Amino acid sequence: MPEKNKPSLTLPKPTVLVFAVLLIGVGFWVYLEPLRRLVGVWQRTDYVHGFLVPIFSLVLLWDRRDLIEGKTFKGSYWGLAFLALFGLMQWTSAYFVSDAIEAFSLIPFLAGITLFLGGWLAMKWAWPAIVFLVFMVPLPQVAGSMLSHQLQRIGTIVSVFTLQTLGIPAAAQGNVILLPKAPLEVAEACSGIKMLMLFFAASVGAALIMRHRPIWERLLIFISAIPIAVISNVVRIAITGLLYETVSPELGHKVFHDLAGWFMMPLAIGLVWLELGLLSAIFIEPVGIGSYVNSPSQPAPVPSSPKQTGK
Repeated sequence: MPEKNKPSLTLPKPTVLVFAVLLIGVGFWVYLEPLRRLVGVWQRTDYVHGFLVPIFSLVLLWDRRDLIEGKTFKGSYWGLAFLALFGLMQWTSAYFVSDAIEAFSLIPFLAGITLFLGGWLAMKWAWPAIVFLVFMVPLPQVAGSMLSHQLQRIGTIVSVFTLQTLGIPAAAQGNVILLPKAPLEVAEACSGIKMLMLFFAASVGAALIMRHRPIWERLLIFISAIPIAVISNVVRIAITGLLYETVSPELGHKVFHDLAGWFMMPLAIGLVWLELGLLSAIFIEPVGIGSYVNSPSQPAPVPSSPKQTGK
């Protein structure tokens, strides 16, 4: 007997497969150099999460495999629209010499291939994994400049309050934290703006992976990316201030600039996990309610009358 759970693939025409293979080959050739540049950026501590983004996209595909079990794929020519968008973005990136646009064009390219070969069923299955790949690309400089100053100021003020609460004399002078041993400058490069993509990646990843939860809960997880960014950056600055005063400014500087990027990733995931646990504790789903309350479709059983024995 044929396997019922194995998805099958139906192409619009036999020549589509050859065309798709050629197109994928062109894609590898086009993105070889941009991917090399991205790997170089990921090696910086503030973007190390880029290595995990493709892996998590594969996890999303595996988690959503129930959407294609026993289904038949049928390609759609609407995929050519996404491929046209890919071509337009490639032209724009070459005209304006924009590495960000070139990297982001990978999204419509993969979407076009998916839709062209597998149709809307494949797109329904794969779109979260494809969209999540945007977190491979560093935050554009224009967007970073818009948020950097606000994050600097918030991080400085809250970190000073935290250090004072821990018993360390600290005062804010602009974006510089004045400590007894040495001043700690919260520079624009260390404002946490570069880590914002990591926090959004952690929040969006959690919202996508828990697809069976209510939509409002998933949106709340997504919105919480900015508070998580602020909290994580404050923890980063406060730990650095503690090291400045308890150990040495040299060690604090090394942790702040060299090691903090590696610590921010598990911290962000831990905060998202803590938020999920808090939501689960506050909003408890009713389980087994039918065991205690009779549903309308199942009327309460009528108790049997005791047996009467004859005299």
